[in-house]
Amino acid sequence: MIDVEAEPIRFIPRAEFFDGNRAVTLQMCEYAGGEDCFHYHEFHELVLVLDGSGLHVTREREYPIFPGDVFLIRPPQVHAYRNLRQLSIVNILYLPEQFEKELEMLKPLLGFYAVFESDPRLAAKPRYAGRLTLTGENFAAARELVRRMLREEQRRTPGWEYMTRLLFQELLLLICRSFSNRESIRSEANVKISRALRFLEENYARRVTLGEVAKFCNCSVPSLTRLFREALGAGPIGTLNSLRLDKAAELLRNSELSITVIAAKTGFCDSNYLTKCFKRRFHLSPRAYRRAEQ
Repeated sequence: MIDVEAEPIRFIPRAEFFDGNRAVTLQMCEYAGGEDCFHYHEFHELVLVLDGSGLHVTREREYPIFPGDVFLIRPPQVHAYRNLRQLSIVNILYLPEQFEKELEMLKPLLGFYAVFESDPRLAAKPRYAGRLTLTGENFAAARELVRRMLREEQRRTPGWEYMTRLLFQELLLLICRSFSNRESIRSEANVKISRALRFLEENYARRVTLGEVAKFCNCSVPSLTRLFREALGAGPIGTLNSLRLDKAAELLRNSELSITVIAAKTGFCDSNYLTKCFKRRFHLSPRAYRRAEQ
Protein backbone atom coordinates (compact mmCIF):
# COMPACT_ATOMS: atom_id res chain seq x y z
CA MET A 1 0.00 0.00 0.00
CA ILE A 2 1.34 3.45 -0.96
CA ASP A 3 1.99 5.88 1.89
CA VAL A 4 -0.15 8.76 0.60
CA GLU A 5 1.00 11.15 3.32
CA ALA A 6 4.62 10.80 2.12
CA GLU A 7 3.68 11.75 -1.47
CA PRO A 8 3.51 15.31 -2.87
CA ILE A 9 -0.15 16.33 -2.99
CA ARG A 10 -1.58 18.94 -5.34
CA PHE A 11 -4.62 21.04 -4.44
CA ILE A 12 -6.97 21.95 -7.30
CA PRO A 13 -9.17 25.00 -6.55
CA ARG A 14 -12.64 25.45 -7.93
CA ALA A 15 -11.54 28.45 -10.00
CA GLU A 16 -9.32 26.25 -12.16
CA PHE A 17 -12.33 24.66 -13.86
CA PHE A 18 -15.38 26.75 -13.01
CA ASP A 19 -16.05 30.27 -14.16
CA GLY A 20 -19.19 32.33 -14.60
CA ASN A 21 -22.35 30.27 -14.20
CA ARG A 22 -20.79 26.95 -15.13
CA ALA A 23 -21.93 24.14 -12.83
CA VAL A 24 -20.48 21.11 -14.63
CA THR A 25 -17.52 20.49 -16.92
CA LEU A 26 -15.66 17.49 -18.36
CA GLN A 27 -12.01 16.52 -18.45
CA MET A 28 -10.80 13.68 -20.69
CA CYS A 29 -7.70 11.95 -19.35
CA GLU A 30 -5.70 9.37 -21.27
CA TYR A 31 -2.69 7.60 -19.80
CA ALA A 32 -0.52 5.34 -21.97
CA GLY A 33 1.34 4.23 -18.85
CA GLY A 34 3.02 5.48 -15.71
CA GLU A 35 1.05 7.33 -13.05
CA ASP A 36 -0.39 10.69 -12.08
CA CYS A 37 0.16 12.77 -8.96
CA PHE A 38 -1.91 12.71 -5.80
CA HIS A 39 -4.39 15.53 -5.66
CA TYR A 40 -7.62 16.75 -4.07
CA HIS A 41 -10.10 19.44 -5.04
CA GLU A 42 -12.98 21.68 -3.94
CA PHE A 43 -15.57 20.15 -6.29
CA HIS A 44 -17.13 16.73 -6.82
CA GLU A 45 -15.76 14.44 -9.51
CA LEU A 46 -17.79 11.65 -11.08
CA VAL A 47 -15.42 9.27 -12.89
CA LEU A 48 -16.34 6.95 -15.76
CA VAL A 49 -13.65 4.56 -17.01
CA LEU A 50 -13.87 4.36 -20.81
CA ASP A 51 -11.00 2.05 -21.70
CA GLY A 52 -7.84 0.38 -20.41
CA SER A 53 -7.10 -0.35 -16.78
CA GLY A 54 -5.24 0.96 -13.76
CA LEU A 55 -5.16 1.21 -10.02
CA HIS A 56 -7.16 3.86 -8.17
CA VAL A 57 -5.38 4.88 -4.95
CA THR A 58 -6.89 6.72 -1.98
CA ARG A 59 -5.78 7.18 1.62
CA GLU A 60 -7.84 4.17 2.65
CA ARG A 61 -7.56 1.69 -0.20
CA GLU A 62 -6.20 0.91 -3.62
CA TYR A 63 -8.21 -1.10 -6.12
CA PRO A 64 -8.16 -1.94 -9.85
CA ILE A 65 -10.44 -0.11 -12.28
CA PHE A 66 -11.72 -1.27 -15.66
CA PRO A 67 -14.01 -0.04 -18.48
CA GLY A 68 -17.50 0.80 -17.27
CA ASP A 69 -16.47 1.45 -13.67
CA VAL A 70 -18.17 4.46 -12.07
CA PHE A 71 -17.07 6.11 -8.83
CA LEU A 72 -17.42 9.43 -7.07
CA ILE A 73 -14.62 11.55 -5.55
CA ARG A 74 -15.74 14.08 -2.95
CA PRO A 75 -13.62 16.84 -1.42
CA PRO A 76 -11.27 16.67 0.40
CA GLN A 77 -10.46 13.09 -0.63
CA VAL A 78 -6.89 12.64 -1.87
CA HIS A 79 -6.48 10.22 -4.78
CA ALA A 80 -4.34 9.26 -7.76
CA TYR A 81 -3.92 6.56 -10.40
CA ARG A 82 -1.12 3.99 -10.66
CA ASN A 83 -0.15 0.98 -12.84
CA LEU A 84 -1.80 2.57 -15.85
CA ARG A 85 -2.33 0.52 -19.00
CA GLN A 86 -3.85 2.61 -21.81
CA LEU A 87 -6.29 4.03 -19.27
CA SER A 88 -8.92 6.40 -20.63
CA ILE A 89 -11.31 8.09 -18.23
CA VAL A 90 -13.70 11.01 -18.26
CA ASN A 91 -13.86 13.17 -15.14
CA ILE A 92 -17.19 14.92 -14.83
CA LEU A 93 -16.57 17.81 -12.46
CA TYR A 94 -19.60 19.41 -10.87
CA LEU A 95 -20.76 21.63 -8.02
CA PRO A 96 -23.38 19.71 -6.02
CA GLU A 97 -24.93 22.87 -4.58
CA GLN A 98 -25.98 23.73 -8.15
CA PHE A 99 -27.91 20.45 -8.44
CA GLU A 100 -29.59 20.20 -5.03
CA LYS A 101 -33.14 19.82 -6.39
CA GLU A 102 -32.09 17.33 -9.05
CA LEU A 103 -30.14 15.18 -6.60
CA GLU A 104 -33.03 15.27 -4.12
CA MET A 105 -35.36 13.93 -6.82
CA LEU A 106 -33.02 10.97 -7.42
CA LYS A 107 -33.07 9.85 -3.78
CA PRO A 108 -36.08 7.50 -4.21
CA LEU A 109 -33.85 5.40 -6.50
CA LEU A 110 -31.82 2.76 -4.66
CA GLY A 111 -28.95 3.39 -7.06
CA PHE A 112 -28.59 6.94 -5.77
CA TYR A 113 -27.32 5.64 -2.44
CA ALA A 114 -25.02 3.14 -4.12
CA VAL A 115 -23.31 5.84 -6.18
CA PHE A 116 -23.72 9.18 -4.42
CA GLU A 117 -23.96 8.19 -0.76
CA SER A 118 -21.47 5.31 -0.62
CA ASP A 119 -18.05 5.86 0.88
CA PRO A 120 -15.00 5.44 -1.43
CA ARG A 121 -13.65 2.81 0.95
CA LEU A 122 -16.46 0.47 -0.09
CA ALA A 123 -14.89 0.21 -3.53
CA ALA A 124 -12.29 -2.24 -2.27
CA LYS A 125 -15.02 -4.69 -1.29
CA PRO A 126 -16.47 -6.26 -4.47
CA ARG A 127 -19.47 -7.67 -2.56
CA TYR A 128 -20.65 -4.12 -1.93
CA ALA A 129 -21.96 -1.76 -4.57
CA GLY A 130 -19.31 0.83 -3.82
CA ARG A 131 -17.69 -0.85 -6.81
CA LEU A 132 -20.11 -0.22 -9.67
CA THR A 133 -19.72 -1.11 -13.33
CA LEU A 134 -21.92 -0.11 -16.26
CA THR A 135 -22.26 -2.82 -18.90
CA GLY A 136 -23.93 -3.37 -22.25
CA GLU A 137 -26.52 -0.81 -23.30
CA ASN A 138 -26.08 1.28 -20.16
CA PHE A 139 -22.35 1.70 -20.76
CA ALA A 140 -22.96 2.55 -24.42
CA ALA A 141 -25.63 5.10 -23.45
CA ALA A 142 -23.32 6.70 -20.88
CA ARG A 143 -20.52 7.00 -23.44
CA GLU A 144 -22.91 8.67 -25.88
CA LEU A 145 -24.04 11.19 -23.27
CA VAL A 146 -20.41 11.98 -22.47
CA ARG A 147 -19.68 12.40 -26.19
CA ARG A 148 -22.55 14.86 -26.54
CA MET A 149 -21.43 16.83 -23.48
CA LEU A 150 -17.91 17.09 -24.88
CA ARG A 151 -19.26 18.24 -28.23
CA GLU A 152 -21.30 20.97 -26.55
CA GLU A 153 -18.23 22.22 -24.66
CA GLN A 154 -16.10 22.19 -27.81
CA ARG A 155 -18.57 23.91 -30.14
CA ARG A 156 -19.99 26.33 -27.56
CA THR A 157 -23.10 27.00 -29.59
CA PRO A 158 -25.40 29.49 -27.79
CA GLY A 159 -27.12 27.61 -25.00
CA TRP A 160 -24.31 25.05 -24.67
CA GLU A 161 -23.98 25.44 -20.89
CA TYR A 162 -27.69 24.78 -20.44
CA MET A 163 -27.53 21.72 -22.71
CA THR A 164 -24.47 20.38 -20.89
CA ARG A 165 -26.35 20.68 -17.63
CA LEU A 166 -29.34 18.78 -19.07
CA LEU A 167 -27.11 16.01 -20.44
CA PHE A 168 -25.41 15.70 -17.06
CA GLN A 169 -28.78 15.27 -15.36
CA GLU A 170 -29.69 12.58 -17.90
CA LEU A 171 -26.40 10.82 -17.14
CA LEU A 172 -27.11 10.94 -13.41
CA LEU A 173 -30.52 9.37 -13.97
CA LEU A 174 -29.05 6.67 -16.21
CA ILE A 175 -26.44 5.76 -13.60
CA CYS A 176 -28.90 5.70 -10.71
CA ARG A 177 -31.36 3.54 -12.65
CA SER A 178 -28.60 1.17 -13.70
CA PHE A 179 -27.71 0.40 -10.09
CA SER A 180 -31.21 0.39 -8.62
CA ASN A 181 -32.06 -3.28 -8.95
CA ARG A 182 -31.17 -5.69 -6.17
CA GLU A 183 -28.89 -7.77 -8.37
CA SER A 184 -26.63 -4.77 -8.92
CA ILE A 185 -26.81 -3.63 -5.31
CA ARG A 186 -26.15 -7.26 -4.25
CA SER A 187 -27.25 -6.55 -0.72
CA GLU A 188 -29.29 -4.12 1.33
CA ALA A 189 -26.20 -3.87 3.52
CA ASN A 190 -24.69 -1.33 1.16
CA VAL A 191 -27.78 0.86 1.33
CA LYS A 192 -27.78 0.75 5.13
CA ILE A 193 -24.10 1.67 5.29
CA SER A 194 -24.60 4.44 2.76
CA ARG A 195 -27.48 5.90 4.75
CA ALA A 196 -25.40 5.67 7.92
CA LEU A 197 -22.55 7.50 6.22
CA ARG A 198 -24.93 10.20 5.05
CA PHE A 199 -26.22 10.57 8.62
CA LEU A 200 -22.67 10.90 9.93
CA GLU A 201 -21.84 13.43 7.21
CA GLU A 202 -24.79 15.58 8.25
CA ASN A 203 -24.27 15.28 12.02
CA TYR A 204 -20.51 14.96 12.57
CA ALA A 205 -20.33 18.35 14.36
CA ARG A 206 -22.43 17.18 17.33
CA ARG A 207 -22.45 14.24 19.72
CA VAL A 208 -23.71 11.16 17.86
CA THR A 209 -24.74 7.85 19.43
CA LEU A 210 -24.72 4.43 17.81
CA GLY A 211 -28.39 4.09 18.68
CA GLU A 212 -29.26 7.18 16.63
CA VAL A 213 -27.37 5.90 13.61
CA ALA A 214 -28.86 2.42 13.86
CA LYS A 215 -32.38 3.83 14.14
CA PHE A 216 -31.82 6.00 11.06
CA CYS A 217 -30.74 2.90 9.13
CA ASN A 218 -33.53 0.70 10.53
CA CYS A 219 -31.20 -1.89 12.04
CA SER A 220 -29.78 -2.87 15.43
CA VAL A 221 -26.53 -1.50 16.87
CA PRO A 222 -24.77 -4.91 16.64
CA SER A 223 -25.87 -5.30 13.01
CA LEU A 224 -24.71 -1.79 12.15
CA THR A 225 -21.32 -2.38 13.77
CA ARG A 226 -20.89 -5.70 11.97
CA LEU A 227 -21.78 -4.17 8.58
CA PHE A 228 -19.29 -1.34 9.07
CA ARG A 229 -16.47 -3.65 10.08
CA GLU A 230 -17.10 -5.98 7.14
CA ALA A 231 -17.25 -3.11 4.64
CA LEU A 232 -14.75 -0.60 5.99
CA GLY A 233 -12.60 -2.45 8.50
CA ALA A 234 -13.68 0.04 11.18
CA GLY A 235 -16.77 0.56 13.30
CA PRO A 236 -19.20 3.49 12.98
CA ILE A 237 -17.41 5.52 15.66
CA GLY A 238 -14.01 5.03 14.01
CA THR A 239 -15.52 6.06 10.68
CA LEU A 240 -17.10 9.13 12.32
CA ASN A 241 -13.76 10.17 13.81
CA SER A 242 -12.09 9.79 10.41
CA LEU A 243 -14.77 12.03 8.87
CA ARG A 244 -14.28 14.61 11.62
CA LEU A 245 -10.54 14.63 11.00
CA ASP A 246 -11.10 15.19 7.27
CA LYS A 247 -13.35 18.15 8.10
CA ALA A 248 -10.80 19.52 10.57
CA ALA A 249 -8.04 19.26 7.96
CA GLU A 250 -10.24 21.13 5.48
CA LEU A 251 -10.80 23.96 7.97
CA LEU A 252 -7.08 24.13 8.75
CA ARG A 253 -6.34 24.53 5.04
CA ASN A 254 -9.09 26.96 4.18
CA SER A 255 -9.70 29.10 7.26
CA GLU A 256 -7.90 31.01 10.00
CA LEU A 257 -10.06 29.59 12.78
CA SER A 258 -8.29 28.65 15.98
CA ILE A 259 -7.66 24.98 16.83
CA THR A 260 -10.16 25.30 19.69
CA VAL A 261 -12.91 26.57 17.38
CA ILE A 262 -12.14 23.91 14.76
CA ALA A 263 -12.37 21.21 17.44
CA ALA A 264 -15.82 22.48 18.44
CA LYS A 265 -17.00 22.72 14.83
CA THR A 266 -15.91 19.16 14.01
CA GLY A 267 -17.35 17.34 17.00
CA PHE A 268 -14.24 16.93 19.16
CA CYS A 269 -14.65 17.50 22.89
CA ASP A 270 -11.63 19.81 23.06
CA SER A 271 -8.52 20.90 21.16
CA ASN A 272 -6.26 18.44 23.04
CA TYR A 273 -8.28 15.46 21.88
CA LEU A 274 -8.37 16.83 18.32
CA THR A 275 -4.58 17.23 18.38
CA LYS A 276 -4.07 13.68 19.67
CA CYS A 277 -6.30 12.16 16.97
CA PHE A 278 -4.92 14.44 14.26
CA LYS A 279 -1.30 13.48 14.95
CA ARG A 280 -2.21 9.80 14.86
CA ARG A 281 -3.86 10.21 11.43
CA PHE A 282 -1.67 12.81 9.68
CA HIS A 283 1.61 12.44 11.62
CA LEU A 284 1.55 16.21 12.19
CA SER A 285 -0.02 18.46 14.80
CA PRO A 286 -2.88 20.67 13.52
CA ARG A 287 -0.62 23.74 13.68
CA ALA A 288 2.19 22.00 11.78
CA TYR A 289 -0.31 20.75 9.18
CA ARG A 290 -1.65 24.28 8.68
CA ARG A 291 1.88 25.66 8.19
CA ALA A 292 2.71 22.89 5.71
CA GLU A 293 -0.42 23.61 3.65
CA GLN A 294 0.09 27.39 3.42
